[in-house]
Amino acid sequence: MTLSLTLTPASVALGVADLIERQGLARDYYLDPQSPLPPREAPVCLLGAIALVCGYPPEAWEDDPDSFRSPSWRLVLDTADALIDWLALDHDEAYTESLGRWSDERDAATVIAELRDFAMGVLSS
Repeated sequence: MTLSLTLTPASVALGVADLIERQGLARDYYLDPQSPLPPREAPVCLLGAIALVCGYPPEAWEDDPDSFRSPSWRLVLDTADALIDWLALDHDEAYTESLGRWSDERDAATVIAELRDFAMGVLSS
């Protein structure tokens, strides 16, 4: 028997919430540069956590997004876009300027709560 799972922006958001809750929230960069922990255990920012949950390194956002043409990178972008919509942020700004700045200006508990609210809102609609 083969089991096929399909990730959605809502399921990614739940994974991101769990990741930030477990590892902590980094600010101003994808990973906390002061952390002595390995990248898979260090505090991570919202954008970095989205990338990690979808199988990319946190700093994959620094690469040319067009170089990632796989369905999993599309899921990264779809999740970020859906969160931008949910939070009523500006789509005309770069992801780091809209979603990244939003996350940097909030504490981990607020970011986690918004991620879970988003996921539950999407799943219940």
